[in-house]
Amino acid sequence: MSAYKSRFCPSPTGLLHLGNLRTALLNVLLAIKSGGTFILRIEDTDAERSKTEFSEAVCDDLEWMGLGWQEGPRIGGPEDSYYQSERNSIYESFYDKLLEQDLIYPCFTSDEELKIIRRNQMAAGEPPRYTGIWANASEEEIEKELEKGTQPVYRFRLSKNKTITFQDLVKGEQSFRTSDLDDFIVRKKDLSPTFMFANAIDDSLMGVNVILRGDDHLSNTPRQIALLEALNLKIPEFIHVALFTGDDGAPLSKRNGSLSVKELKELGYFPQAVINYLSRVGHTIPDNELRDLEALSSVFNVDNISTSPSRIDHDQLKFWQKNVIESKSIEELSSWLESHLNNLPNDIDKDSFVGLIKDNIIFPDEAVEYLDNLFVNSLSTVKEVEDLIKQSGPDFFKLAEKIVKDNWGDWSKTMKLIGEETGAKGKGLFMPIRASITGQLSGPELDQVVKVIGQERVVKRLKEAAAL
Repeated sequence: MSAYKSRFCPSPTGLLHLGNLRTALLNVLLAIKSGGTFILRIEDTDAERSKTEFSEAVCDDLEWMGLGWQEGPRIGGPEDSYYQSERNSIYESFYDKLLEQDLIYPCFTSDEELKIIRRNQMAAGEPPRYTGIWANASEEEIEKELEKGTQPVYRFRLSKNKTITFQDLVKGEQSFRTSDLDDFIVRKKDLSPTFMFANAIDDSLMGVNVILRGDDHLSNTPRQIALLEALNLKIPEFIHVALFTGDDGAPLSKRNGSLSVKELKELGYFPQAVINYLSRVGHTIPDNELRDLEALSSVFNVDNISTSPSRIDHDQLKFWQKNVIESKSIEELSSWLESHLNNLPNDIDKDSFVGLIKDNIIFPDEAVEYLDNLFVNSLSTVKEVEDLIKQSGPDFFKLAEKIVKDNWGDWSKTMKLIGEETGAKGKGLFMPIRASITGQLSGPELDQVVKVIGQERVVKRLKEAAAL
């Protein structure tokens, strides 16, 4: 495999979500696998919607995920800027070249006129597209509109009755008739470049030799190829990956189940869990081995990218989170939970508590819930716990309290004696004791719980249960 120079080029109009994070990850894996370079470029030509805070958030999020770039914001590179809003002079020079060749032309068709044209086309069973109204306008017609103060867009003049063919590294050979494509806009009314234009120009100028993106961009590719050919710029290879969708089958978004990187971080996800999940979305890795980024790149294979859409699976994401937790030391997990254990009593060893709950949590809020039920909340906080304790009755817990005091240090013997004295067995024995000591109905083994919290707290809880 030759060294690939890949890129990720988000528009800073919102927070980075799982869908575009997956695209970034696959581009990083491709670059590492081939011994190449990964570029981060910010496509912020939409002045109205692009925000500096989102640009910064993209960089922060990728850094937190461990997806480093070799060229781009914060670190620089051979380009003067990796923000498209700062590259307008470059785009202007290419507009001039296209104008000299009569390959772009001003179009004064209003948005309302375009809507009517598209509506009529769809009513006639035709694909909606620009019909080339201004493609052959005279200088007089153009001058007349300019005198009115009408600001045009500029469209690229596509040669008709040609076929544009390219080899997609996942989908195979792709062919498009130019007669099925419209003359696309390259320059907007505010003089800023369109995605179609700036994206293709920058990829070529920056030496990007592979474009890995969602297959919703597939029909953009022949347009961009035609543009690059007209400018005698190098054309990269293409990989179009099937869409990542929500439960409803629509493209993944906040509305149908996606999470932003900010939300993933706030929930307590480990970056390693997220990349192990995303590397398997629409891409086959034939095992469930937990890997770091370098190891994931070694098993990444373009041939294993699916051509079918993949739906988000939150259970799989949690599966990988659990795997990461199992791989961590108690010290690492204590650090992860540090800010969430404020209510842990001073006399309870933090590492011992974390070791106790390690197998029963996926997120920090679960640790908080267990801690609060164990040390802070009353036994009447959780209705199911209160109901179970009341069903067992006060005499059950008074007997249990006495037996605990007399036999502390041997929990197995203690539970056996409680069963013999109360006549309770199975769940009828273990569940009320668990509920009274921990304030919940599930969790770590009780013999480990009582060892961590100590006799005084166990007795206090049994007294509270008897008083309900």
